[in-house]
Amino acid sequence: MSHPVQSASIASPPGGERRFRVDAGAVGMWVLLAAGCAAVLPPFLYLIKTSLTVPLPGARTAIGLDNYARVVEIGGWDLWGVTLAFAAGASLFAVLLGASTAWLVVRTNVPFRQAAFVGAFLSLAAPPIVKGIGWILLLGPNNGLINNLLREWLDIEGTPIELFSLPGMILIEGLLFTPIAFLLCLPSLSAMDPSFEEAAAMSGARWWRTLATVTFPLARPSLLAVLLLSFIRALESFEVPLLIGVPGGVETATTALYHTVHSGFMPRYGEASAYAVLLVIAVALPLAWYYRTTREAARFATVTGKGYRPARIDLGLWKYPCALWVLVIPLALAAPLLIMLWASLLSLYSGPSPDDFARMTLVNYRAVWMREDTVAGIYNSLLVGTVSACAVAAAGLLMGWVVVRRRELARWAIDVVASLPLVFPGIVLGIAVMVEFLDLRFIPIYGSVWILIFAFVVKFLPYGMRFCHAGVLSINRDLEDSAYMSGAGHPTVLRRIVLPLASPAVVATWIYVFMNAIRDLSIAILLSGPNNGIISIVILDLWNNGEVPQLAALSVVVAAGAAVLGLVFMKASATHRLYG
Repeated sequence: MSHPVQSASIASPPGGERRFRVDAGAVGMWVLLAAGCAAVLPPFLYLIKTSLTVPLPGARTAIGLDNYARVVEIGGWDLWGVTLAFAAGASLFAVLLGASTAWLVVRTNVPFRQAAFVGAFLSLAAPPIVKGIGWILLLGPNNGLINNLLREWLDIEGTPIELFSLPGMILIEGLLFTPIAFLLCLPSLSAMDPSFEEAAAMSGARWWRTLATVTFPLARPSLLAVLLLSFIRALESFEVPLLIGVPGGVETATTALYHTVHSGFMPRYGEASAYAVLLVIAVALPLAWYYRTTREAARFATVTGKGYRPARIDLGLWKYPCALWVLVIPLALAAPLLIMLWASLLSLYSGPSPDDFARMTLVNYRAVWMREDTVAGIYNSLLVGTVSACAVAAAGLLMGWVVVRRRELARWAIDVVASLPLVFPGIVLGIAVMVEFLDLRFIPIYGSVWILIFAFVVKFLPYGMRFCHAGVLSINRDLEDSAYMSGAGHPTVLRRIVLPLASPAVVATWIYVFMNAIRDLSIAILLSGPNNGIISIVILDLWNNGEVPQLAALSVVVAAGAAVLGLVFMKASATHRLYG
């Protein structure tokens, strides 16, 4: 079945008069491509332009590589060595813990499987800055709860666990990404044909040998993908390097970029842009390497047309030690949030002790709703999150529908443009959007919530596109063709057929973007001002001012609200099998 009109054509109505008819779908496709290019390409072009602009005496400028030479001179290779070591260590730790936990959950009879699954989903909702500050309250060198307990139990002086160091950064970043690595590893491990492992068992191999020689080698492409994603996520990480690295004198590329804008009398936008371009290259290289190394992924196919039910391995006495391993994910979420809850109930923060129960109070929670900055931060976060989520969901559905249904070559250009922001770390996109609208002063959104909305729409457009693309693929085209044959136009088909049937993917897109927009720090920290600060900026300001109890109360409120959305997202994911 074909559409009544597929392209611009000349029709001949009665009487011999010729009439030019335009394919609205083709026009819409080109308008969508132009809008995507207008949103995505200028920030990157302005970033390159600023990085190549060299200031000269007398308010003059020149084009050159001086900014790049300057950042190499300031940071040297040590900066990039630390950045790569941090990214490699954190990603390896996260994948080791996440993949092994995923295998225990889906392939063995280990206890607490549901606890690991729920803990992983709720971890997606808790803002990284909240968990990072919580870990500082637990492992801080002076008043950290765990360090204090270790000093008391072991009767030692000094700092048993040095958090403000490169290993401390790797530990916390790895723990923050482990839930995502766990969820990403679940589909491939749960869908793997167990006959390979059964054959190994019949040959006399123990379960641990089967795991090392059969399961993980077959899962290598998916594990490589998760490792790459973890590596890129750590490369662009900002919260952990800022909160934990900077106090210990450990700087990464993201904090170096931030300091070039926020240190000194005048912001050094040229040097910041040079850092940003180099960081984009650092992210793009592993992406290109991954695509090249996974061309032969068909050799690792383990899901066949035969029906099967993955068998669970009996761990025997190993079941109980492995249960502790599985509990790492929910405990890594609960520990920082519980210490934040404790801090929120005290008028003056101190480590937990029995004497403190008598002075617990809810005054900090009342203060959250009385302070102008916290109320404004909550309002701005809800506004930015809602508008960004609606815009990304709408754009993602339109782009996904066009890419799936159109046949013109230009549809692939839409896919490429929508995917381009994947190589933009959050801090890079922040500086790119900032220099863009500092130059485009005739668009007066700098310093308002609209510049944050614009940045978040660009940032999350690739994810909205992927979610909605999968949703449109699941719709049989005959349904749309029947509507066209009945005289319906493209808007009607989109509204009455595509949107209702793809609504699970659209809702998932909305929740994903909203949760990430309200908790993001890396983009917002460069674009926020007195009038547009969101909740993550307010929390950081409270931390810098030493207002720990009120910061903790605000964090608990935000984490509880985000947890509700996390549960909704988990239910939607389980219902519509977004994770396999």
